Amino acid sequence: MSRYTVKQVAALTGVSPATLRAWERRYTVVEPERTASKYRLYDDADVARLSRMAELVAGGTPASLAAEEVTRDAPLLAADGTTGGAAAASAKGTPPLAPLADRPADDQLVAAAQSLDPVLLDRTLDQAFATGSFEQVVDGWLMPALTQIGVAWTQGRLDVAGEHFVSGAVHRRLAHSFEAAGGRAGAPVVVVGLPPGSFHQLAVLAFATVLRRQGMDVRYLGPDVPTDSWVRTVTQLRPDAVVVGVPTTLDVDSATEVAAALRGATSVMLGGAAASAVHTVGASILAGSVVDSARTLSATLHGS
Repeated sequence: MSRYTVKQVAALTGVSPATLRAWERRYTVVEPERTASKYRLYDDADVARLSRMAELVAGGTPASLAAEEVTRDAPLLAADGTTGGAAAASAKGTPPLAPLADRPADDQLVAAAQSLDPVLLDRTLDQAFATGSFEQVVDGWLMPALTQIGVAWTQGRLDVAGEHFVSGAVHRRLAHSFEAAGGRAGAPVVVVGLPPGSFHQLAVLAFATVLRRQGMDVRYLGPDVPTDSWVRTVTQLRPDAVVVGVPTTLDVDSATEVAAALRGATSVMLGGAAASAVHTVGASILAGSVVDSARTLSATLHGS
């Protein structure tokens, strides 16, 4: 039976050594042998389990649920011995994703925010992200649920603390999925972020994650990026495109400023609920849902 070092397993699975060690420590997905010098040695079954875990996480499944599935299927994966887990899935069939009807109601996220209940919040997010691919959950549940959070806040049914409580948890999920998607060296480079003074980043981070999963080399800048920083970034990276998020009407002026400053330097795209209110020559509007707009941009940059 073959033996692999952690670096070799990282190359086989596409998962960083640090993440592999974290999965071992937190979820006991594998228990590699140790050499006399305490170095980890993985066998074929370990690689199969870690490959399957990587596939599930990249597909949007929370790591905790992915670990449960991999652990449950461990005997089959060990017997199969393939590094990708493909034959195991073929022999037994991957446990089906929960039907869309099993997704939590949109207002369940509001209930978690109102109660400040971390158990309810985690359970709601786990349930939602187990019902389909990352893209299906983002468009079919997450964006509508976040809209309900905003409505509850404007109606006075939700305090700022509750909104931040939920936003922080969702941000952590999205950031994890973004990292799990992995880098794409040599792919078209897209810079994504928000203009100065804009802080509502969940939709734009979801967009950046979908775009990365489409094979783009995404450089995510996050919220509140000064105009001169946008200019310096574009000058340094010479990206194939820039996407400036415009989530609210309060962001229109700053987004207009950024788009105007980048005019002629690269392809400038505007996305978000208030993007159509930005009137800048040379900038294009990304229409449609988070997923549709990311796929459209990806197809354009791939030359499809």
